[in-house]
Amino acid sequence: MLTADHLGKKYKQYWALEPLSFQLERGIYGLLGPNGAGKSTLMRLLAGLLAPTTGDASLHGITVRDVTRSRRRIGYVPQTFRLYPQLTAREWLLHAAKLKNAGTRMEQEAQVRTLIAAVHLEEKADHAVGSYSSGMIKRLGIAQALVGKPEAVIVDEPTAGLDPEERLRLRNVLAELAPSATVLLSTHVLSDIEAICGQVLVLRSGKLLYNGRLGGLASYAEGRLWQWEASEREWRAMAQERLLSARRTPDGILCRTIADYQPTPYAHAAAPTMEEGYLALITGSGEASL
Repeated sequence: MLTADHLGKKYKQYWALEPLSFQLERGIYGLLGPNGAGKSTLMRLLAGLLAPTTGDASLHGITVRDVTRSRRRIGYVPQTFRLYPQLTAREWLLHAAKLKNAGTRMEQEAQVRTLIAAVHLEEKADHAVGSYSSGMIKRLGIAQALVGKPEAVIVDEPTAGLDPEERLRLRNVLAELAPSATVLLSTHVLSDIEAICGQVLVLRSGKLLYNGRLGGLASYAEGRLWQWEASEREWRAMAQERLLSARRTPDGILCRTIADYQPTPYAHAAAPTMEEGYLALITGSGEASL
């Protein structure tokens, strides 16, 4: 179990992450929030890479302040994964295994073979990583985080900039970890969260707004989501209004928005999606609660 207990980070008078508490068991959890919400700060605190101002984080009772013990149990994949381009994937992973003291030489080599197969890099395992695509580098980043069989894996924006096929492949790699580890996945791609996460945490301005089931996000826009068909002229006249979406149809422009009252006589109530509930929450259009 990965636990945060009043965990927070402050720089002078500014809270990058206000004290928060939660417990994550085995499975995949999504971490959502706009830029500057505190997601990277939270992940670095949980990984023991950043010293907290208040509280603590622990994995099965081992504090992340105990760097020697905790880092063997926690794998971390930053958004930008830098490698020595002349090394091969096999060489890089063996180096990581030595740094983590992951068993004997034979055990390390066996583990590296298993990880290379798990992230589908067998054909390129002995090629210099300087020749790798961005998707292959991110898969290698996940493999290095899995060296030593960590009990928690923290991944920052793993699918950013990838094509749909590579995103699907990477999501499948992460999904395979769910039965044996706690996985915290940060991303701006909501479809990735919907595909593999059952529970989600939402941050805004350093505060934890939501920690619960993915389906619960839609409730923040329930009863306040409106949809109507507008003409081109009407749509241009309301361009300053807050619209969640505007999509052209054969009959005009289909508009959706969140409002406490019917925005136009033509609008009717609609069922919100998870994404619309999330937008209502982070923009303050929905009441934030845990």
